[in-house]
Amino acid sequence: LKSRIFAACAAADRGFAASPSDREAIEGLLDEISFLSPIDDATRGVSDGTDDAPLRACWRLVYTSASDVSTLAANPISQLGGIYQDARELPVIVNVIDTFPRVLANLPPSVAATFATSSRIKVRTVARPRSASRVGLSFTGVGFEVTNVLGQKLPDWLPAPPMVDLPQLGLGVQRQIFQVPDDVDPRDAESNPSYFDIRYLDENFLVISQGSPGGMFAAVKVGDLAE
Repeated sequence: LKSRIFAACAAADRGFAASPSDREAIEGLLDEISFLSPIDDATRGVSDGTDDAPLRACWRLVYTSASDVSTLAANPISQLGGIYQDARELPVIVNVIDTFPRVLANLPPSVAATFATSSRIKVRTVARPRSASRVGLSFTGVGFEVTNVLGQKLPDWLPAPPMVDLPQLGLGVQRQIFQVPDDVDPRDAESNPSYFDIRYLDENFLVISQGSPGGMFAAVKVGDLAE
């Protein structure tokens, strides 16, 4: 089943080139494998980042139907590289998107390598388990950095730009927004759309569906972000 999923995702360019019928077929396979998830307590260890937390890994995207990601592929100037969910430092989860100039994709590999320039967008969140399969998220920071210029990786001694902290709403304000009483934590409110549900998780494959704006993600475990 995994082989069929990976083949379908690759043929659809991670979902960015998927037709409606492609998307229906891929998500049918993802729904099918969701019933076979071997881990019942997928959110175990999320709040304190224990070594045995099943989600604790760096995950690289192989498919998405989420509009907030798939629309990025339509950018006429830049092209998407690797897309990651870096959950190695739980409860912090960093969403990472690598981009490079679209014109490089039209050059021969030997020429493109000479001019290779890439950048990295990061969105930092803090995760909070809402149930055995649901992870709530608070968005806390964003960052941007250039990783390669004209085929050369930036030197390690050059510090990466710091992430910019996002303003945080107090719990009282959140209770008013999500319309919950004082004895309910608004971060756990059913009306709070900042979450994802873990549909399938094993030692090397992850399938999630997100709250708002919706959509599914499938990812494989990798050792690190690409350089």
